[in-house]
Amino acid sequence: MLPARWVSGPSTGLLPWRSRRKLLCDPISILYPRLWIDLDNSPHVPLFAPLIRQLRREGWDIRITARDFAQTLDLVDQLKIDAVAVGAHAGRSKIKKLANLPVRAVQLIRAVRRFRPQIALSHGSRTQALASRLLGIPQIVMFDYEWTEMSILKRFATHLVCPEALTPERLTASGIGVEKVSWYHGFKEEMYLPEFVPDPSFRASIGVGGERRLITIRPPGLIGNYHDPRSEELCRSILARAAADPANYLVILPKTRLERQLVDSALPAGPAAGVLIPERALPGLQLLHYSNLAISGGGTMNRESALLGVPTYSIFTGRRAAIDEELARRGLLRFIGRPEEIEGIDWRGESPEFHASSSLQRNTTLVVEIRDMIAKFAALHT
Repeated sequence: MLPARWVSGPSTGLLPWRSRRKLLCDPISILYPRLWIDLDNSPHVPLFAPLIRQLRREGWDIRITARDFAQTLDLVDQLKIDAVAVGAHAGRSKIKKLANLPVRAVQLIRAVRRFRPQIALSHGSRTQALASRLLGIPQIVMFDYEWTEMSILKRFATHLVCPEALTPERLTASGIGVEKVSWYHGFKEEMYLPEFVPDPSFRASIGVGGERRLITIRPPGLIGNYHDPRSEELCRSILARAAADPANYLVILPKTRLERQLVDSALPAGPAAGVLIPERALPGLQLLHYSNLAISGGGTMNRESALLGVPTYSIFTGRRAAIDEELARRGLLRFIGRPEEIEGIDWRGESPEFHASSSLQRNTTLVVEIRDMIAKFAALHT
């Protein structure tokens, strides 16, 4: 249950009662302030695309920056988002990551200074949080993994927004105070899943023929703050097992050079299975929808495939996210945490026809809910 001081609803969003009272007492005249959105990782591109379209239809003036990391810029290009590339990832070293924070923050300030943003928005961008503080503008930070490094975001973000599965008790246990937190309904992936339309030609377009089983595998992140070597060993075993069956067609999705090295070292020479390691980002939802099963060390892909009704296995061995535990509770996600649990994978999966007929209930109002939160935040802070 949410604390009594928070009010919720599909049209009001979730705001502290004192803020809600101010909204009720003061006339709301939203002039659509200048909004700056930073995309610092691949999943944030499809995440914010529907929101950007919604806000621009209403007249919002938006400036978008994007970090050169993984497939972020590739997806920006594919989705035709008018983002400016700013900065890059610092790599695996924690020292280099810390050193890069002020570097990219300054780069961001230079990129948006003439735009003169009044509000900033991101999903976990630490460099935008620092840049926003230096610019003196309020910032909303969305997040959905409570165990990631949050010290910068807790200190600099004006407001934090997360899914309702991250209860106040869960946030407190992970060291996140709830004083400036709002909650939204469902999962962030539901901002764009309702727009998905299956393409019947997709399997043929990537060379999957006949009755072959399409298995999508994403290696665990090797440079993230939550990297765990146990996930690497699970990934190696799964790749070797899946590649040995000629009935399989594997699409493997390493995001970085290190992940590609892991995949190359784990795959046997001359695998019996078909193997595709795409050079550019594939349409992710098409790939998952037409997969017989999906195995991933990354959170977003697990949630996408689970919500699409695809049999989904997580090989993430770090501290489990509350949102993933909620999917597991619903029977949509299974955890593989030890080598012996790999034997429990049903490699047959399910046919895409089953996914198409799946009656999973989807949240179709999340974009509007997040939009309302941003609008009310703007009314209070500009």
